[in-house]
Amino acid sequence: MGSSYPNGFAAGVTIRGVPLLTTNPGEVFWVNNSGVLAKGGVGGSNGNDGTYRKPFASIDYAVGKCTADRGDIIVVMPGHSEDIASATSLVFDVAGVSVIGLGAGSLRPDLNFSATASSVEIDAANVTLYNLTLTADVSAVVVGVNIDAAYATLDNVEINFNATGDDFITMIDADGVTGFTLSNSRVIAEAIAGCSEAVRLDTAPEHTITDNFFYGDFTDGIIIGEGAASTGANLIAGNTGYNADTTAGFVVDLNVANTGVMANNNWGTLFATAPETALDPGSMLSIENYVVNAVDESGALVPTTVST
Repeated sequence: MGSSYPNGFAAGVTIRGVPLLTTNPGEVFWVNNSGVLAKGGVGGSNGNDGTYRKPFASIDYAVGKCTADRGDIIVVMPGHSEDIASATSLVFDVAGVSVIGLGAGSLRPDLNFSATASSVEIDAANVTLYNLTLTADVSAVVVGVNIDAAYATLDNVEINFNATGDDFITMIDADGVTGFTLSNSRVIAEAIAGCSEAVRLDTAPEHTITDNFFYGDFTDGIIIGEGAASTGANLIAGNTGYNADTTAGFVVDLNVANTGVMANNNWGTLFATAPETALDPGSMLSIENYVVNAVDESGALVPTTVST
């Protein structure tokens, strides 16, 4: 016999990774421009009312319907694809908005970057992106996600490229912001030169980068620190990554005095130098970070090392 759960869920409930929306205090807006419609529904249009059966056509339009700090959620239907043609195509300028993509694999909602100036702009605090794919569809997209506000979260996202020659130069840029989080995500570049870094940190205190998978040729490094230090209780942990760059590509290069803890990461690199040189933790406490370097300067295999 079923239950109506009359007492509800005090801490909310997640089903197959998706929060149950009726526990949410804000409004819920739906977005869908795919050809698969809700039962009894119509195609996505920004002239609709943003309900399940009458969804909006674009995420950016849905953002404009949200109210700051109310806890509004934008749910994006499976198969939705949205062209990011400029730095104004998708701007999160309303605080406290969460975007939840539905679908798995190739049915996840996709943001398609079609110009070098394309970017997703996070300009308001406490924005969360969940279960979306972000795909470079042209060479040398300057920045994929430009984070300009505090406590931005990217969770269970995939940043990737469409075809040979398509790439981001900087995939995620967190510059002058507090509390940036990247977790449970896949960040993939081509295995040839083109991308500079997956994550760039510049004055980004209290950042958390955990349980992600990075792969590709990153000419500067997978995670790099530039400009002023990112201080405070930063955490880089549980990540796995491989940098195919052979000349200068670090796995992590925090050449500024970032603080915090770097622990339990597994890295591989083709950087032609000693493995420990490919990992520069800055001033972070570095505990049990494994680095495997395929070759040394003479071409010989180098065994796994542990940085402490």
